[in-house]
Amino acid sequence: MTRRHAPAPESGRVLGTVADVAAAWGVDARLGAAASLGRAYAACLASTVEVTRRAKTLAGRAYPRQGRIVLNAALLRRGREADRDATFLHECAHVIADVRYRRSCGHDWRWRRVMDMLGLSADVCHDMTYLSPAAHAVVTWMCTNCGQPFHFVRAPRRRIEDCCCRRCGPRRGRLYRTRPGAEWRDERGLVAGHGPHGPARK
Repeated sequence: MTRRHAPAPESGRVLGTVADVAAAWGVDARLGAAASLGRAYAACLASTVEVTRRAKTLAGRAYPRQGRIVLNAALLRRGREADRDATFLHECAHVIADVRYRRSCGHDWRWRRVMDMLGLSADVCHDMTYLSPAAHAVVTWMCTNCGQPFHFVRAPRRRIEDCCCRRCGPRRGRLYRTRPGAEWRDERGLVAGHGPHGPARK
């Protein structure tokens, strides 16, 4: 859900401070489980919460040094409250951990300890189908042998002729273009994977 050193996106719509948002969304009691961490907890409450429409597959990101949490605007749609709350608290844990230990903790044991305090599972990647590469693909390549799709949310820089399916290799794993979204059936259906590492170079 989060990458610590990625460039910050442009500022989006500000929802308020973490304290304001937590109260509005009814998760202030859950967040309060970390109150014993004092200064780090206070720094989290004072951080601002923003939403961005520019993110495609990113659910959320925390910027502890800037006192910012950025959430994907898609999380605010009706019916996605559980995903919204989990992502929000996930990012709050990043702020708390980084301030508490005075370092970028990433998803290490320090961050996991804070997640445990908040009563959350320490999931690193989300499985929200509406934020999947398949749902936002502008280009999709498919392996002619195994049918593995490779979704790109931005136009790939490599030529399809220079790539192959990593699983099948250059001899059997030739790729062809297919219609983006052919496998996408929103959160009510299934979504095809996009390969753990994308296509390989020949």
